[in-house]
Amino acid sequence: MSAQVDSLAGTTIGVVGTGMMGGALAYTCARAGADVVLVARTPESGHRAKSYAKRREAHALEGGTTDGAVSRALLDRIMTTERVVDLAPAALVIEAVAENVDVKAHVLQSVESVTDSRTVLASTTSTLPITSLASTLARPENFVGMHFFSPVDRMALVETIIGSRTSESTRAAALTYARLLGKTPIVVRDSRGFFTSRVMQLRLDEALIAVGEGIDPGVVEHAATTAGYPVPPLRIFDEITLTLNREVQQENRTAIEESGGSWNGHAVDDVRNRMIDEHGRGGRAAGQGFYEYDPDGTRIGLWSGLREAFGPSRNIPLEDMRDRLLFVEVVEALRCLRDGVVDSAADADTASVLGIGFPPHTGGVMSFVRSYPGGAERFTARALELADRYGERFIPPQKSSEAHDQPESP
Repeated sequence: MSAQVDSLAGTTIGVVGTGMMGGALAYTCARAGADVVLVARTPESGHRAKSYAKRREAHALEGGTTDGAVSRALLDRIMTTERVVDLAPAALVIEAVAENVDVKAHVLQSVESVTDSRTVLASTTSTLPITSLASTLARPENFVGMHFFSPVDRMALVETIIGSRTSESTRAAALTYARLLGKTPIVVRDSRGFFTSRVMQLRLDEALIAVGEGIDPGVVEHAATTAGYPVPPLRIFDEITLTLNREVQQENRTAIEESGGSWNGHAVDDVRNRMIDEHGRGGRAAGQGFYEYDPDGTRIGLWSGLREAFGPSRNIPLEDMRDRLLFVEVVEALRCLRDGVVDSAADADTASVLGIGFPPHTGGVMSFVRSYPGGAERFTARALELADRYGERFIPPQKSSEAHDQPESP
């Protein structure tokens, strides 16, 4: 893509995948002026994916933010097809299929075989290393990660992941496309979970650890809203579904153990597995999860059986539960900064607020440390208090290194 391009008008963008992400991506690209080729497995799934754009445009018409001619033109720019070969004119193709290495590899190879040698190929993966996905491609230099956040048309962040063989021109093109789509891109190092998923998963895990400890689930949710998170963690699990979260974590566990590492998520696995396997509560899509839902899918309230299922009850101060959710994310973000996963504190702040809902009034994960009452020194002291009470995961990376550097006692 030329650096002079300032509009997507006349540009063809391909989207492969017709779930919520694929449908919202197609709409977002068309809204930015691009011609969209939306590849579906069946005509029915293509129509369902395009219906996202129709619903959003109907809402815009009702609200008076567009007019009939503009809306019709936007919808006409989205073409659904079952033929991968129809992606041939695309300058950018975004893969948005299931978070599974084999599935993604098959789709990416199919797309590469029918597109131009200059076409940028992107994956929306939120956790899978880009270098690994690129390993089966003939043109890995054209491949990049573009992790959009759901709902795509409303979330501002794009996490741009550069694989070991991604070219500089592909990197530049991905950042330009993201900006032309109205997004704020950040660049992160290629690693499992990247930045946002790696940090956010720690918050979600902390909620499951607390539930497994017997802490009242209502306290967990209330602590999150008190902290300033827009959506509490157990509700997030219900929205993404526990079953999908389990599949992703199983992929992570396999990769970690195959590389010689140890899996530390057993307490989390226990709660998630029991919810799914013992209680049949996989999330909102299954009609029941941590929350109860009426026949229309409206959330009623937390499942009354949670306390009984994961007792005995344990009481901790609300401020401890609040800080557990906040500090576990901040400490993981500090590790990411130390490891070079994210380039700067500013990018970490941007990603945490725009991408994963870290309380916006804090300014982000790094600003949280700087603005903590008493400063970084008091932040560290509070983190060590939490570590003493609830586990070593709260030890900031600098202190963890210091502990390992201490000579052994005689």
